[in-house]
Amino acid sequence: MAAYLFYLPLGLCLFMAFALLALTQFTHRRATGTAELSTQRARLIRLVATALLLFALTGAIKHENSGFGGLLWAGLLSLCACTVALLLGWCPQIFSPLARLMAKPLPPERPTGKTETTLR
Repeated sequence: MAAYLFYLPLGLCLFMAFALLALTQFTHRRATGTAELSTQRARLIRLVATALLLFALTGAIKHENSGFGGLLWAGLLSLCACTVALLLGWCPQIFSPLARLMAKPLPPERPTGKTETTLR
């Protein structure tokens, strides 16, 4: 029973990664009714999604060992990818809050109080 409690967060992590990857594409953003992302923002989001995929892989291998962990990851990967594709096809409004959150501007950097010195 305790092993199944691990599968839910693993699946949610993979689902979020595929949702992020899908929402960096203009076609899916248009379906959710949000504006296109800048190239830099899309690249950053894809990097985060890749990190989530790798995090899920390492977590599955660490929890279930290399044989079954890799198989579990591949199975959940397929299930989550199909789920995201079906939801984007039938009810893309589900992803609208995430798409709007992705388009929010980043907070401005605070000055650290240190001044840069130039070398001569």
